[in-house]
Amino acid sequence: MADLSVEYLGLELRNPVVIASSPLTGDIGHLKACQEKGAGAVVLKSIFQEQIDRQIDKEILENEQYLNHGDAASYYEAVSRDYYLDKYLSLVREAKKELDIPVIASINCMNLSGWTEYLKKFEAAGADAIELNYYPIAADSRTEGAVVDRKAIEFVSAVRKASDAKISVKIGYKYSSLASIIKSMDSAGADGLVLFNRFYRPDIDIESMTLSREANPLSSAHEYADTLRWIALMSAEVKCDLAASTGIHDGQTVIKMLLAGAACTQVCTAAMKDLGVIESMCETLSSWMDRHGFKCIGDFKGRLAQENMANGSLWERTQYIRKLSGER
Repeated sequence: MADLSVEYLGLELRNPVVIASSPLTGDIGHLKACQEKGAGAVVLKSIFQEQIDRQIDKEILENEQYLNHGDAASYYEAVSRDYYLDKYLSLVREAKKELDIPVIASINCMNLSGWTEYLKKFEAAGADAIELNYYPIAADSRTEGAVVDRKAIEFVSAVRKASDAKISVKIGYKYSSLASIIKSMDSAGADGLVLFNRFYRPDIDIESMTLSREANPLSSAHEYADTLRWIALMSAEVKCDLAASTGIHDGQTVIKMLLAGAACTQVCTAAMKDLGVIESMCETLSSWMDRHGFKCIGDFKGRLAQENMANGSLWERTQYIRKLSGER
């Protein structure tokens, strides 16, 4: 039988199917179910500094008559933040106690002080690794692209200096030079990069003429192409692990990502629809490996990365141009 084990962020995973941060990983019951269905690891549901801050602001406003003294409001804010953070830390500790597979904490913060504070606490709670969600929106037209890029790299450098934990950074793909960003984050000390984050996609309700809260947060099985391309383009150029995310819906796509050089795949939508997909993915992978004579994933991982192909330029845009012009 084929050996499906992989290494990601220095952790031993029984297979490359990782359940991504989602409602499935927000409580111990669902986490146990993920393990029982065969997940190689779990990324806990993200804690959002922004969400905590908004909740605290709402509570302070509702109790304004009791907190009209500056010191009282500051004290309440600090205590409340600790309360919400402790709830998440309890999940980390319980998950580590109840699960045998690696547990990766997930953070989404707005400022560097928040990141460093949370990092140290999650590390102390026993998280096997920490995934950082980094998503800058340069909506100010005066902000140049070079500034956005520099801050992203400085961010990774700062969190690397702040913690010895295994750290992965989940990023989007809208940078002027994605290859440069990936390479620079690798050089700055990231242990892994998750390609790519599928961010909230706003929509408009045309009847109420308001921003819709029902924008589809789920991916489709056709959304993996950008991830596949950039895994293939960069996996042989960086030391850090690259995890594939978005559009991972079946075992065939898992195989494609591994051939491109991914260390593992993160599954969200498909698992939310049916946790049985984990077993199905592993069965598809195992059967495919047996047919091709591969005993372990290392036998074929990265075989189709750009640097490992004689015609690696096919991963670039010239493929599209040739298609339009009818060239073969």
